Amino acid sequence: MALEGMDRMARDQFRGARPRVFGTDPDNPEHGRVFIWTTMGWFERVEGPWGDVTFTPVADSEDQLKEWISKNNPDVDLIEMDNEFGKTVYQEFMEEEPLYPEAPETSSQEPFDEQDTT
Repeated sequence: MALEGMDRMARDQFRGARPRVFGTDPDNPEHGRVFIWTTMGWFERVEGPWGDVTFTPVADSEDQLKEWISKNNPDVDLIEMDNEFGKTVYQEFMEEEPLYPEAPETSSQEPFDEQDTT
């Protein structure tokens, strides 16, 4: 999906606020920690051993996120990443299928209690 289409989808899905990408190492983003902010909270980008990427919910607010990441490194700062790497992470996040299976208004899956589990 083109970046423009993702932006339209993000405005609809995230109540008008485009998800934003932040990192802890702006000079070498692939080696720092990467987070996505949405109106639904903060998600950490986690890359698996084979290059697969997932986004894990980690905090509801910026203060909560900073408290959580400062446990390992009290001097860490979050820097917004609007470079090519940030755009790539944004695209990865928007391509997650589905982003929030527990939220029926944003999911393409049926609610769990309506799924055939036999």
